[in-house]
Amino acid sequence: MMMLTVIQIVQALAAYSFVMLFLSWVFLRKYLAHFELPERIIGYFLTGNFYIIYLVFLLQFLHISNSITLWIGTLFPFFVRAWRRKKFAAVKYQAESFFRFFLHILRGEIGVKTLILTNCRKLFERYGRKTGRNLRKWLPDLLLTGVVMAGVFYLYGSNTVTVFGYKASDVPVHNLWINNMSNNEIFSKGVYPYGFHCVIYYLHTAFGIKTYILMRVFCVTQTLFIHLALLVSLKVISKNRIAPYIGTEAYLFLNVFSDASHARFATTLPQEYGMMFIFPAAVMAMRFFQEYKSTPKTEKAHYRGYLLAFVISFSLTLTVHFYNTIPAGVLCVGIAFGFFLMFFRWRYFWRIMLAGIISIVVAVLPMAVGVVTGHQLEGSLYWALGVINGEKSDTDQNSGDKVTQVVDKNGNTITIVGEVDEETLQKIINGYEEETGESSEAGSDLAQNGVSQNGGENSQQGTSQPERPSKIKRILQVLKSKCMIILGQIQLYCTNKNRNAAIAMVASILLLNLVGTALLLMKKIKYGSVLLSIGIYMLFMCIMQALVELGLPEIMQASRLCIFFCYSLGLVWGMLADVGICAVIKLFQLFFKKQWIYTVVPLVVLAASTVTAVAENWIRTPIKTGALETNEAITCLTNIIHENKDLNWTIVSANDERQMISDFGWHYEIIAFLRQQKDLKQNSVITIPTEYVYFFIEKQPVNYADTAGSGVTLRRVSKMGASQPVSTLSGIYPYSGQDRWGTMSHMYYWAQAFKKLYPQEMEVYYETTDFVCYRLHQNVNSLYNLAIDYGYNDPHETDINSDETLDSVSETSNRTSDTDLAPVLETQSDTDSKEELNGFAQELRSYYDYYGDRLFSISTSEYGEGKLE
Repeated sequence: MMMLTVIQIVQALAAYSFVMLFLSWVFLRKYLAHFELPERIIGYFLTGNFYIIYLVFLLQFLHISNSITLWIGTLFPFFVRAWRRKKFAAVKYQAESFFRFFLHILRGEIGVKTLILTNCRKLFERYGRKTGRNLRKWLPDLLLTGVVMAGVFYLYGSNTVTVFGYKASDVPVHNLWINNMSNNEIFSKGVYPYGFHCVIYYLHTAFGIKTYILMRVFCVTQTLFIHLALLVSLKVISKNRIAPYIGTEAYLFLNVFSDASHARFATTLPQEYGMMFIFPAAVMAMRFFQEYKSTPKTEKAHYRGYLLAFVISFSLTLTVHFYNTIPAGVLCVGIAFGFFLMFFRWRYFWRIMLAGIISIVVAVLPMAVGVVTGHQLEGSLYWALGVINGEKSDTDQNSGDKVTQVVDKNGNTITIVGEVDEETLQKIINGYEEETGESSEAGSDLAQNGVSQNGGENSQQGTSQPERPSKIKRILQVLKSKCMIILGQIQLYCTNKNRNAAIAMVASILLLNLVGTALLLMKKIKYGSVLLSIGIYMLFMCIMQALVELGLPEIMQASRLCIFFCYSLGLVWGMLADVGICAVIKLFQLFFKKQWIYTVVPLVVLAASTVTAVAENWIRTPIKTGALETNEAITCLTNIIHENKDLNWTIVSANDERQMISDFGWHYEIIAFLRQQKDLKQNSVITIPTEYVYFFIEKQPVNYADTAGSGVTLRRVSKMGASQPVSTLSGIYPYSGQDRWGTMSHMYYWAQAFKKLYPQEMEVYYETTDFVCYRLHQNVNSLYNLAIDYGYNDPHETDINSDETLDSVSETSNRTSDTDLAPVLETQSDTDSKEELNGFAQELRSYYDYYGDRLFSISTSEYGEGKLE
């Protein structure tokens, strides 16, 4: 399975690169020839993503989306260009030549080896020397890019290769939405930014890669392109060719970041996919300010190209996920400050503002069409707006008091519950030695108890109040306390609880602002404005990281914002490295007038940085995240799909598998199955009308959803667990925490009882110490009745201390008659009638369509409480 996963990763990466880069390069390479190589790469990438996403939108709205129409739409621009240039005759000639050679090969008139050698010789004569020169020119870049790619595969790919299941509880929701797009049902659960879903759907439909495979392994591809987007963006705005690799590799390899800032890269999610469009939008805006000139007409192609790329990139941040638009918008504000000398000139101002408005309109247009066509907004959009408007989020919804976290001068993190005035907050941070003679630890205790300076303790001592500081001093004290709060939040969310790392992060941001300001004063307007833009953007990000603690409305949760903050540090460090390398080169040029300085000095700096990081043990280890599904379940699922005919089998399991197998087989939820077993009088016959039925049971239950990652291991299945009442919760909650332990225990003892009753038909398909899969083989014209008394059907009505619980099997456990073809699957008291359909397959499909949402509560109001990633 590990080797198969590697092949699947390569397959997804190749398909994505082919569509988003190669086809764009073929079509646009002559149009973008006058741009620099990094700018051309960004142009190819943005064009590919934009075209494919909006192609899918168009075909979905027309309800004609399938593999044929997708490929026609993909190749349509090439046909249009061939028609406009009247090259159909040349295309026809090339096709005839190809088939002529093919016939010669089939007839044996031309040997395959001769053909290969002849064509290789022609290619070498035509491109060999040029390729050799380019290879020597770009060899350092190719090697260093290879290091970045290898680092991503090692740090993130290794987890994907060894942990097969979904790693976030809302991935099945996105899986469901993509599955519905196969039926041309876009926005099936509400209007939502669907850019990511369009890409996954396209790769699934056009290349035939199963959706569940893409949702498992595509995270490696998107994480790779996130880092390459950072690298290429730095290439666009840097003066030195090696500095971008220093910034990118520092972000990739250094172990100074918190786990939360990188953990989501192990999962295929929309927010992470949209991150790759943030920096391209920024650097294209910067290039517009750098290159725009009002008079020469020859410059129009350049600045219009930059504006168009900015429009596409910024719109994609909103088209993919609204959270990406927030840092992208803040970065645009930073650019406005950094290029203030140009921004407020009318000829710059109206163009960049118009581009921004167009980008938002383009991004909102598909969602507006969705609303016009009768779809409601998806629940998580209301939730996100509620967070921005200051409503309580998940982290504080259970607490009515204001909670503030500060870091005192000794590096201790102090939590303050309740309202505390600024003067007391300053004393908590600095300790009480200066004014009261008490230790900082006492001050911390005082702060945590919510006692203000004018409270009882000071008055009981009878000491006189210290002289009030001057207004300027008070302002400085407040400013200092706010800075300490910000530093504490950066340490808490963005670092691995390392105060020195937090100080280094903030110092690098301040240094970048200082250098940018100095360069502006030295009349280095273009380069200095770039540095200042990034520096001001990062200052805003620092403030946003602590908005709640500063008493301001929260725009984005700090736990999410830290992902963008740490990602942006790669931009900061890359530009600082660029400034440093340029300064060293200037210094060396005083003594050496050689060209090799421009290559050797940066490589020496990179090598020295690498050696220092390794020697100081600053290199990160591969990310490790648990899955919400066992490796054994994915292994069984993959084998079942390959071994059986479509729609000839059913899996009885928790819930993740339902969306994985929607195109291939049927799914029956464990909790619905167990609830039917509670009342054998009402549900005397329970059948599943497929030839094969597979039961997925976790002997060591997975700690799922809201309890996952807490380090708590659930108990193994046992009679004690089966003695618990069958969960009555809805949605995913029967599969969370201790409820999952009880659910799996019930299912395990049912399977044991049924296997004892039918030892030949009920066989072990796959088993490890933590997981077991049973397979039931049955005749679809004479189905097994699955309603048995396994001893724990309803613990409230069963003697759970009986020694004969496993042996007590109901007399109803007999084969059903040939007429029992439809499943008897009524749950609880719901006995809604359904329309009779002709044909066995139609009858089966009708049941699952009719009961789908009730048996598998996938609605966003229940699944994850409407909060999608």
